[in-house]
Amino acid sequence: MTNEPQTVSRRERLRVQTLQEIEDESFAIIDAGGVHTLSIAALARGMAMSAPAVYRYFPSRDALVAHLTMLAYRQLATAMSQAVADGSRRAPRARVGLLVAAYRDWALSHRRRYGMLFGERPDDAPGEVVARTPLDQAMALLIDLLVALQDSTPTEGTSGDRALDGQLRLWARAQERPDTTPRAARAAILLWTRVHGIVSLELTGIFANHTIEVQRLIDLEIDNAVRSLGPNS
Repeated sequence: MTNEPQTVSRRERLRVQTLQEIEDESFAIIDAGGVHTLSIAALARGMAMSAPAVYRYFPSRDALVAHLTMLAYRQLATAMSQAVADGSRRAPRARVGLLVAAYRDWALSHRRRYGMLFGERPDDAPGEVVARTPLDQAMALLIDLLVALQDSTPTEGTSGDRALDGQLRLWARAQERPDTTPRAARAAILLWTRVHGIVSLELTGIFANHTIEVQRLIDLEIDNAVRSLGPNS
């Protein structure tokens, strides 16, 4: 009986270690060829394991990909949060720049994982509501930074569209930022989508001829977002 807790603890340590190896090998496969190249068979070969042994950790490839997707979201969100934390003494405008730069840097360093996060996957159902991910934390952080920049004049808090204002308030509540003004929520969404679009185009190589400086495009979008918050932002 005295050895039982140690046996259980050792088994759990081995399981955690094997799970980490599965994650590392899976990401290595994805980074090399994309998520479509990942299979249980390929993973098992890379780890010198049998496929049935892998299935003891994940019941299907879809379950494995879902797990890896959540991990990748967490990696991206952590990189963005850390960048802002490292610049905690800087002004909000500069911290927005740090957050956006971390987003772009992670995407460029992990192109295949970025594609896995934002590309359509075979198991995606049309109209399906995507569950909240760790990236929502980064979006909430962006909202907080923009709110810190916003003009405090109450009349400057609307988006200019009554119907949209209501929708933006609901969206901000879903982001756990219920006190956010529609104008700040709109600025966060537009900035996020435009940066995402620029980075996605950059990853396709559309700016590879170097005639356009991507960072200048991104800086312009940040400045536009800040100006949209009010005359004193």
